[in-house]
Amino acid sequence: MNPTATRTVLRERCRETVSACQDNVLTLSHSLHAEPELAYEEHKSARKIADLVERARFAVERGVCDLPTAFTATAGSGDLVIGICAEYDALPGIGHACGHNVNGAAAVTAALALAAVADGVGVTVKLLGTPAEEYGCGKVDMLHGGAFDDVAAAMMVHAAPADAIGLSALAISSWKVAYTGQAVHAAAIRPAESTRPTP
Repeated sequence: MNPTATRTVLRERCRETVSACQDNVLTLSHSLHAEPELAYEEHKSARKIADLVERARFAVERGVCDLPTAFTATAGSGDLVIGICAEYDALPGIGHACGHNVNGAAAVTAALALAAVADGVGVTVKLLGTPAEEYGCGKVDMLHGGAFDDVAAAMMVHAAPADAIGLSALAISSWKVAYTGQAVHAAAIRPAESTRPTP
């Protein structure tokens, strides 16, 4: 089979998988939304996602990295490991206003679709159940705990009002910086007025 035909077959298999799991992942999203759980307390949410992918024959390890609500679920046998992060925590006093019920369900959909072609393209799919994104550092905890050590590339899906690939994000760390000296705005200085010494 030529490469173009192979890609077409793989895409179709992924589409068929997405279509077949649509009802289950939509039910999952609604269920996560109906029972919002806060950072590091997402016991029901993590269990719902892990149970669903376990039924799809993923090898699930629960409570990874000393986090009771974190898990990994793998499918495929390739040397190249592709990580897909599933978020599922909610905001205090609000619930799933940031859409992590959608994020978790979309991550499951992506993992199931990729698992359907994993052996054919030589990859292992690793779904990472990442708690505490809203308040806490679940992904950082899992990174330090080694959950990402074998992952060649990691990605995630985040709910938004429009479709987009890629986005900007705030840093997880913050710093206090003190400046000393004369205040000036760089845009207010023309190159000819620069006081920078010439080499």
